[in-house]
Formats: sequence, C-alpha cells, structure tokens
Amino acid sequence: MQQESSKTKILDLFLNIFTGLIVVLIVVIVTLQVTIYLNPKVIFNPFPPYDLPEALVIENPTQSSELLNLIPTATPEIAMAPTETQMPTATEQGTFSNGTPVPEITPVPPTETPFSGYYAFVLQNDINAIESTLFKPNYGCNWIGVAGQVFDLQGRPVMGVRVWLRGTFNGERVDLLSLTLESSPYGPSGFEFALGDTPLNSTGQLSIQLLDQANIPISDRVYFDTYEDCQQNLILINFKQIR
Repeated sequence: MQQESSKTKILDLFLNIFTGLIVVLIVVIVTLQVTIYLNPKVIFNPFPPYDLPEALVIENPTQSSELLNLIPTATPEIAMAPTETQMPTATEQGTFSNGTPVPEITPVPPTETPFSGYYAFVLQNDINAIESTLFKPNYGCNWIGVAGQVFDLQGRPVMGVRVWLRGTFNGERVDLLSLTLESSPYGPSGFEFALGDTPLNSTGQLSIQLLDQANIPISDRVYFDTYEDCQQNLILINFKQIR
C-alpha cells in the first residue's frame, strides 16, 4: 500500500508540474500575441508588416512644395516693363459754353501689360518641321499640324497639361485647347493639333502656350511658322520644366 501511495504522489507531482508548465506556456503565448498585435514591428514577430513605398509626388508648377519652403532660396525680382500711356486727344466736335467750343476728351482703352516674370516651362529644344508621314503614314501630304511633348524637372512626361493653340491660319481664326495624354503617337505626355489637309506657308501667325488646370499660363507664347513643303508639314514643339 505504501508503495502504491508513493507512486500516486509521484504521478500527481509530475502532473502538477506538467500542468504548471502548460499554464506558463499559455500565458507566454498570449502575452506574445498581444504584444505583436499592439506593435507588429517587434523583433520577435515572424511576419512583420512591410513598409509601404512613399507616394510619388509630381511637382506642381503653380504651388510651392514643402521642400522648397524648407530650403531658403533667393526670390527673383520681377521687373515690370513700363508702358507708354497715350494722352487723351480732343475732338473738334463737342459742346459749347458761352459760344466757346469745349473739347471732348476721348478715353483711351487700357492695354494689356505683358508678363515679365519667370515661367515654369520653356522650349526643350529648337522647333522642328518634319514630314508627317513619320507619325501619320496614311495621310501623305494631305495633312498639316503641330504636335509635341511636355517633360518635368526630371525629364519625365507630364500628363494633363493644357495646351493652347491660337492665331490665324489660311485666313481663319484658330483657338483650340488640348491636353497632354498618357499615350499618343508622339510618346507619353504628347499633344497634337490638326490645322488642315493642305500644307501652307505662314510666318509667326500661330502660337502654342501651356496652361495649368486653372487656365493660368505656365509657359510663354511660342510662335512658329508653317510650310507648304510636304516634308515639313508637321511642326514639333517640346517643352521642359525649369522650376
């Protein structure tokens, strides 16, 4: 009997120790799970979360970035060119006071003051006149137009920029708007305007200008010529960002 009682006590002691170890293990596991839940980046987490890549931010030419605000830069002084104000002219016809003619003053309409600051985009290279069949083989010489691309400070294509074509061509007024597209025959950020189906000569009668989404100019007006030569019926104009 004593031998059986001794065996029973040993067995009970073993079971108590085993139960205690199980309880301690459960407490440790729960503690680890709670710690990983509260801080997934702890060193003992076997499946730590991946850091998300930083979002790509395209510089907006109409807004100053935080980085530019942190780095002191010299503020360029904008010099406004003075414009000559015309003096009012008197007309011969007018009112009379006590038999004496009183001249009437003819008001002079206001003139637009040219912008003399710094634009965000300029020409990337010289304007080229090439054969349109390189991009439009089906039209042959029965087409004339202007096209190009827009690039940012890093030389990457910029989509969604407004392109304004205006002037006169073949005796008709031209006033057209387009956008730089992600996919075009001229590459990413390309744009195109068709002027007609017959190449014609013109000198400085048409211009291209870039606008932001608020229709504020972000480049100077770029005037260009057209040609009646079928090997120069596509005018290529590319822009690049400088600030």
